[in-house]
Amino acid sequence: MAPNGSTELPTLTRFGFIAASSAVAESVTFPIDFAKTRMQLTVGRRGFFEALFGCVRQEGFSAVYAALPAAVVRHWVYSTIRISLYEDLRNLAADGSGGSSTSVKIAASLVAGGTAQFCASPTDRVKVLVVQNGGRESVFRVAAGIARVEGFAGFYRGVLPNVTRAALVNIGELATYDTAKRFVLDKFELDDGVVAHTMSAFCSGFVASLCSTPADVVKSRVMGGKMSSWECVKTTMVREGPLAFYKGFIPNWTRLGPWQLCFWVSYEQLRQATGYSGF
Repeated sequence: MAPNGSTELPTLTRFGFIAASSAVAESVTFPIDFAKTRMQLTVGRRGFFEALFGCVRQEGFSAVYAALPAAVVRHWVYSTIRISLYEDLRNLAADGSGGSSTSVKIAASLVAGGTAQFCASPTDRVKVLVVQNGGRESVFRVAAGIARVEGFAGFYRGVLPNVTRAALVNIGELATYDTAKRFVLDKFELDDGVVAHTMSAFCSGFVASLCSTPADVVKSRVMGGKMSSWECVKTTMVREGPLAFYKGFIPNWTRLGPWQLCFWVSYEQLRQATGYSGF
């Protein structure tokens, strides 16, 4: 239980809860993320099931989960920073009643998401390359190869679309979840429990996918190749048209919905089970 009846979550405890919840969510939904990344790295039409089951047939099931360690480590950095920073910024700008306006939540989510992704970009680059090579090289071998061939700057290839995507996706993942949860609690007079968390999580997953998929396509292609962000945008537009920027939208949403559900239910329940207030 919270010590001395406190409802404020201590920083280190919050870090631990976020790390545990994000590891659960990432492990459950990683095959969808794998298929989405493979689709986005491919020029031309390639469906979700073709990307996923084609890999299993040709490379084995282990190839699907080869990049999971990098993905989990990424979230230990990324999600811990973004959620903690968002909550601190939101609370700092709270009004007299303890609430925050929608504009404050959006601004806080943009800052928190962009900052966290800048810090986590090296792990994201490693994850994309491991997904691309189907696990033929380990996470550590890929990281060593980047350092040897490209130097430290190689870990930040694609940092601009990466940070842009993170800033946009966190409007959905944080600001939308926060706003939707307050709306659900007030409008439907629900308890701050699993039902409210589930409804809010699926709202946040849809908005996050809508905002972030174009930047996600550019990020995956820049990290997996040698083009700059602007070259990637121009080439994709000319060769494939504007709809190419929404490649992977369905698997992105299919993943972000369950990811948000797994994460927020786990995180909120950990907070409440130990006597702390909800997010």
